[in-house]
Amino acid sequence: MIEAWQAILLAVITVSGSVFAARYAGKSSVKVKELDVDGQAYIRAEGITTGLIETLRKQIEDLNKRLDDVEGEVREVRDHNNALIRYAYRLIDILRGVGHGDKIPTPPPNGIHL
Repeated sequence: MIEAWQAILLAVITVSGSVFAARYAGKSSVKVKELDVDGQAYIRAEGITTGLIETLRKQIEDLNKRLDDVEGEVREVRDHNNALIRYAYRLIDILRGVGHGDKIPTPPPNGIHL
């Protein structure tokens, strides 16, 4: 037979084990809930990040197209200006050739490089 002190010791061990198991189960449950919340937050953050990256890609594509357009316009203006400068040189040569070189305004206005 079990003596009283053994029964009490067995009861204390059983209660201690039960308390430990309950606390561990509670902590595990909390940990699972935290992981679930973290997982959901990760999924939301991933969706937001993916959306932002796609928006940035579209903006980059748009900016590259605009840049190509601007570079094309700059080339047109540069080519036009170069043609005008060549034309101005021919006119200056003609004026000098017919004796009107003294009527050529010098220096040219600011921003005009002849």
